[in-house]
Amino acid sequence: MTNPLLAYEQITTRGGSEIHLRLGVAETELLGEAALHLAAGLDSALRAMAELRAGAWDHTAPGPHDDGRPGARQRQRMGETVHALARDLIPRLEAIQAATLRRWKAEGASYAEIASAMGLSNAAGAPNRATAQSRLRALEAAGPSPLERWVCGQDAHARDVCDHTSVGVIVTDDDGRYLLIERAEYPHAWALPAWHVDDRGAPGRIASEKVTEEIGLTVGQLEHMTGGWRPNRCCRLVRQGRTPGHHWTVYRAIVAGEPALSADKTRVARWMTGAELQALADRTAAYARGKVTETEWAASPGLEDVWRWWLRRVGILDTADVAR
Repeated sequence: MTNPLLAYEQITTRGGSEIHLRLGVAETELLGEAALHLAAGLDSALRAMAELRAGAWDHTAPGPHDDGRPGARQRQRMGETVHALARDLIPRLEAIQAATLRRWKAEGASYAEIASAMGLSNAAGAPNRATAQSRLRALEAAGPSPLERWVCGQDAHARDVCDHTSVGVIVTDDDGRYLLIERAEYPHAWALPAWHVDDRGAPGRIASEKVTEEIGLTVGQLEHMTGGWRPNRCCRLVRQGRTPGHHWTVYRAIVAGEPALSADKTRVARWMTGAELQALADRTAAYARGKVTETEWAASPGLEDVWRWWLRRVGILDTADVAR
């Protein structure tokens, strides 16, 4: 694989600025789904830095999304940023450093050379050999971590590639409310629970198991509602020659209990009434017509468009939002 200089492009619009980083086909395939997670982590870091420089985290008065609690939005934003960095960006950077240190040592580099490359110096300004030696010994004692092995290309990740099959669940409780989650990964929006099938078995069994295992709810009744192909994108890679999208199987599950979702993929989970669900769909329609900016959407997203489609199809949402 060749190593051309990475191509950056900055696009400035009235609503802000976008920086595009272009990876080659081979680079994208090697990185897999991690490319999107790394980009999301970097995006969180840059936005957090801008907010901190602007003093946006210094306010203590309740904001429009704080539910009356002073500083709630700042705490939520801080948590999102720390999670994004701790989950993907910082660990992979540390894995790159660990792999590089091992390789340098294996190729005969001295501790002084390694210390100099790492920017380690003592009080006199000379390379700090002792610190470099200590770090290398700690790495050798621990052995390569799974993430370091991944960075070195020794692990295969088939799940980083889209299998184009999805199972979605319209989760309701005894009060007729709907369980919505705000995604922490692409696409950023409110959505109902959904998963890739990944050849794990029948969609109905996956739906029941996932609602229990990953949401913590007991399924009392599961009913098949609808399904078919939708051209919705996900956070996984699409192989060359394949069309983005998924063959969906959608169920309705009546459940008991309180949700306990994974923080890896969700920002928050909330029970919503039909009216609240309709309001999210209306916001998505407004966003599609350009009446909601990217900045406004990032701060307060609507319903994921593929769910707007399925919920209209089964009669839960008002189809009039298409024409509004």
